[in-house]
Amino acid sequence: MEYRYKLNYSFIAKRVKQAREAAHLTQAELAERIDISTNAVAQLETDRMHPKLQTLLNIANVLQLDINYFLCNSAEDNEGDEKERLLNGWINELSSNEKAFLLYFIKGLKQYNMD
Repeated sequence: MEYRYKLNYSFIAKRVKQAREAAHLTQAELAERIDISTNAVAQLETDRMHPKLQTLLNIANVLQLDINYFLCNSAEDNEGDEKERLLNGWINELSSNEKAFLLYFIKGLKQYNMD
């Protein structure tokens, strides 16, 4: 039987490492935040150990990512996911005033482009 969904553990390993590095975390920092060993994070990132679903959920929560980032491997999603993750990381670091300014700026930019 051909299944529609399959786990691609080497893809998951690559995505865990990319997400951790994009968040500017060391393996030890990620390990501490999700309550596993640094060695376990290293093994996950090199595809020598397959993560439990709860571990993936914990990583997604800590890094503020959608779980599908680790599970989906469509070519058109990859570029969009990367940009969205980068933007979300920047936005999460902004203060309330900076977020309000950014919204005001984007509204102005959209209005300018409509004219």
